[in-house]
Amino acid sequence: EALTAHRYQLVLAMKCKDTQSASIALTSLGHVYTAIGDYPNALASHKQCVQLVKQMGNLLQEAREIGNVGAVYLAMGEFDLAVDCHQQHLRLAKKLNNQIEAAKAYSNLGSSFHYKRNFPQAILYHENVLKIAAQINDRGLEARFNYRAYAGLGHAARCAGDYNQAKKWHEKQLEMALAARDKIGEGRACSNLGIVYQLLGEHDHAL
Repeated sequence: EALTAHRYQLVLAMKCKDTQSASIALTSLGHVYTAIGDYPNALASHKQCVQLVKQMGNLLQEAREIGNVGAVYLAMGEFDLAVDCHQQHLRLAKKLNNQIEAAKAYSNLGSSFHYKRNFPQAILYHENVLKIAAQINDRGLEARFNYRAYAGLGHAARCAGDYNQAKKWHEKQLEMALAARDKIGEGRACSNLGIVYQLLGEHDHAL
């Protein structure tokens, strides 16, 4: 039903020659296709949107949409292409002096390098997210970026075999979730801590 609605939205926008509404429809279609696991169509929708916002000269929307393309590539396992997109996103964010978009790009680059098994590089990117989060005058965004960064740093440390450091990061991840009263985030943090405690041989704590 969502796909049908957004397709109709796109047709109407194109008929009215309303490129802004067409770009919104395309990015929405991309997100719905991603949600149902149809990555080729998700990629096509987001790429079409990138071309449209480029024609409009909207650099901010272009940066976000390139990030969306990178997220689809990451889901497809095309890690090098994902890195390329997120680096483009970062370059545009810096050009716009947009700290929030830069933090998103750094976070996605951290995830991409994690999947590429380059954990030191992933850690550097996640640390950049923490630095930006400390400078943002928005408590909600700061908490969200910190949570993602702590989760990413914990995963990277665990995969690199530094279990004690991983425990520290996931404890911070849990603190952020508890402070935000985010039950889903709390569950993820507890799950991560359980895995780390098991790897440390502390089975009672893991349980």
